[in-house]
Amino acid sequence: MPEKVWVERPERCIGCYSCVYACSRELFGTTSATRAAIFVRTGKSLEERFHVVVCIACKNPPCAAACKKEALQAKPEGGVTLVASKCVDCKNFECLSACAIGALTLDPKTRKPIICTECGLCAKYCPHEVLGFGEAGGP
Repeated sequence: MPEKVWVERPERCIGCYSCVYACSRELFGTTSATRAAIFVRTGKSLEERFHVVVCIACKNPPCAAACKKEALQAKPEGGVTLVASKCVDCKNFECLSACAIGALTLDPKTRKPIICTECGLCAKYCPHEVLGFGEAGGP
């Protein structure tokens, strides 16, 4: 069964960005808060200080359905892969707004969506065990 990442203990997040930097380093060889497939948002209240957003690997991903160039290809086990050669600067980026949880972001350098590869490094480097990583069935 394929492995995936999920937010397991959101209340433990302290906003340290370790997950973000691990992802950015794996995907792009840099540590950048704007070039990662996972990100940390400030919460809406004092009780919810930080909110981790990462792709949940939908079985029928709306981001792929929204891409008119078919640059986002649905994977059988859930989630998507990016066919970079098909992803042209479409200006509207319907794929980004199609994601119900807002897990897609645009790479500021390539102007293409940043896709989670389900590598699990974000979970590995999270010092507070906010993220889970394992078989696609999840917790």
